[in-house]
Amino acid sequence: MIAPTIADTFISLAAFCGLIVLIRTIRSFDAESPLTRRFLFGLRVLAALMVSRVLAWWTGLFVFEAATIIAAGLVPLATIILAEGLMRRHAPRLTKWIAAGGAATFAVLAFLPTSVADPWRFLGLFVYQLVTFALAGHMAVTRDRKSLSRAENQAVDRIALSLLLILPLLVTDFRSTYIDLPVRLGGVAILFLCWLLISLGQRAASHRDSVSAFVILTAVALTAALAIGAENGFDAAAFTRTAAIVTAAALLGTLWNDTISLRTEHRRQSLIRHLAEDRIDDTLVFLKELQNHPLVEGALLLEEAELADLDLAGLKRLLAARPLLRATETADLAQTDAELLAWLTEKYEATHLMLVSRKPFRLIALNMPSVSATPGAETELKVVQRMALLISERMHDRDP
Repeated sequence: MIAPTIADTFISLAAFCGLIVLIRTIRSFDAESPLTRRFLFGLRVLAALMVSRVLAWWTGLFVFEAATIIAAGLVPLATIILAEGLMRRHAPRLTKWIAAGGAATFAVLAFLPTSVADPWRFLGLFVYQLVTFALAGHMAVTRDRKSLSRAENQAVDRIALSLLLILPLLVTDFRSTYIDLPVRLGGVAILFLCWLLISLGQRAASHRDSVSAFVILTAVALTAALAIGAENGFDAAAFTRTAAIVTAAALLGTLWNDTISLRTEHRRQSLIRHLAEDRIDDTLVFLKELQNHPLVEGALLLEEAELADLDLAGLKRLLAARPLLRATETADLAQTDAELLAWLTEKYEATHLMLVSRKPFRLIALNMPSVSATPGAETELKVVQRMALLISERMHDRDP
């Protein structure tokens, strides 16, 4: 196995892994909407392209070579389908004919022997992809921005930006006897596209942030490759392959880390969803459903009878002033209040005590140490506490 094939294999497999991570993330959030299905179709086509060409390189079997060409022919069609969904309008008829006709044509040409079809099939695929991507870019540039929401415009801009940055890398995947580059960079382009798509879930990240992060990551990867190359006496081709491998590995790691952050944010928002979706006409039902949410799973609901051995008057006075108490707040309290709080948090192994009803008197003891590192989650917890208290007071006022 020659060195360029090893580098190409690593980069393609890294892109395949990145696509699988992105597909799983998108499906976990919203797998049923029409736009999501269009996204998933395009991502699955790219994943099939990456894995089929690796299998073709390593086995030399005709079936995998044909699958690679079919998948490559479907990429422009998937791009136009996604562009229509993002911009909520049909592509021009000519664009549809080019995209669909090209995909069908290469699905047939894929089964021709290489000796018969190439290099014309190779050249035709390159022109077909280039023209279709240009047409998709034209749709993005000429779209009616006022007809789309801010989030939709951001998604279109982000994908258009990714195409602008990755098209030069995709060109390196087209090799011939006249052009023999050290490594295929299409996998790196796909990883960057996955990264930009993941960043759509991070509303605070701007286009400039994404480009700056990409530049920094690329610069670090090139520096690392330069150090490795200098240490081992690599020539220009070996240095290029090393830089591509390091960049692909860094992008895959960053993509995985951003995915974990999105999932963590998704779980953290479960308290807000609890307020928006669960029942709010019964305090006990509300609190029992709250106990099933990941952030406060296993929270204990304490009735007044269970607290009878304590100084109830003092506990009620304390929680009336501070309805949400952390175990770490003992230093800010009077000695008797601090001792009461310390005893309760130690007995129930809790990090927080939350007043949820005055009549009858009810507390929730929960263990959520991660809140200390996430101020947003604690704010949501305060909202839940106030909602529970309001529900109980409304029920009390309603009862005769």
